[in-house]
Amino acid sequence: MNSSMNAELKKVVTRVKAAQEQLQSMLKDKTWVEDARKYAERQGKEVKKLLSSDVNKMRDFLERERKELEKFQKQIPGEVKKFKKFVNVQKKEFEKILVNMRSKNFAAASKSAGKTATQSTRSSTKKTAGAKKTAASTGTKKKTSSKKSATKSKSSSKSAR
Repeated sequence: MNSSMNAELKKVVTRVKAAQEQLQSMLKDKTWVEDARKYAERQGKEVKKLLSSDVNKMRDFLERERKELEKFQKQIPGEVKKFKKFVNVQKKEFEKILVNMRSKNFAAASKSAGKTATQSTRSSTKKTAGAKKTAASTGTKKKTSSKKSATKSKSSSKSAR
């Protein structure tokens, strides 16, 4: 058994030595390194081709988007001016409505004050003046007139555009 094992070990040792010699000769010969470098260059060129088309597409896309953004940026000042003009028109119309409401409210208050002065008893004057003032302050008539004027102002602002 000893001799058969020695024979087996000799075979393994000779195989290892042969593999080692092959490896050393390959390391000394360096043609495989050159082959590997060439292969890597070829693969790199193919990858560059694939990526270059994608990069060109991305560059074109970004250029289009940049142009659109520039167009929008140019439009912004004009839109801001339009919005300011619209807000100013709305502000003026609202101020007109407020002036009209105040003048109507003042006129209603002065009419109710004149009626209460003609009544005979003081307690009845207080009750009626208080009732008229609350009716004037609730503004049931005012709400309908303000709605009408609001719709008028909306239609006039639409026609102004």
